[in-house]
Amino acid sequence: MRFLDEHRRRPNCLADHLPWAALVSPGVILNKDGSFTTAFRFRGPDLESSTDEELMAVRARLNNALKRLGTGWCLHVEARRRLAGAYPESDFEMEAAWLVDAERRERFEAAEPAYETDYRLALTWLRAADETRRLERWLFDGLARGGQDWRQALATFRRGADATFDLLADDLPVIAQLEDA
Repeated sequence: MRFLDEHRRRPNCLADHLPWAALVSPGVILNKDGSFTTAFRFRGPDLESSTDEELMAVRARLNNALKRLGTGWCLHVEARRRLAGAYPESDFEMEAAWLVDAERRERFEAAEPAYETDYRLALTWLRAADETRRLERWLFDGLARGGQDWRQALATFRRGADATFDLLADDLPVIAQLEDA
């Protein structure tokens, strides 16, 4: 897609600096270099309440999930901190539960501002260079061979991303693919 520069009629804009080319499947982006990207939001286990042994076991399983990706894969992990909202309202029938919650509320409201962290994981896969050239030819020179190269590459990417998602879902309390909107 680099050959499109000669047809540019306007000065550089934001789209020129972003790697995305097209949304080719639900939750999958085709990038300008021929790679595919998909992204997930996730939340890990509670580090404060987990024992060292539990954390080591989770770490080993996560490592096992990620090491299966193989050649051509790239991980992008992002953590965003934001101010936590107000303490949630609660209604307890048992007085003991109400007292515990009242103590928590006091501690929450008296402390420094609380923050929550949102985590994102993007998986990007770039095929070997000769396969990328075939994909570019297909995209810009017509639908040669019915587009099988492109569909096969997308299917390979989806299989790898889905397998990784399934393995990560076993150990992460919250994981979901980001939506297109």
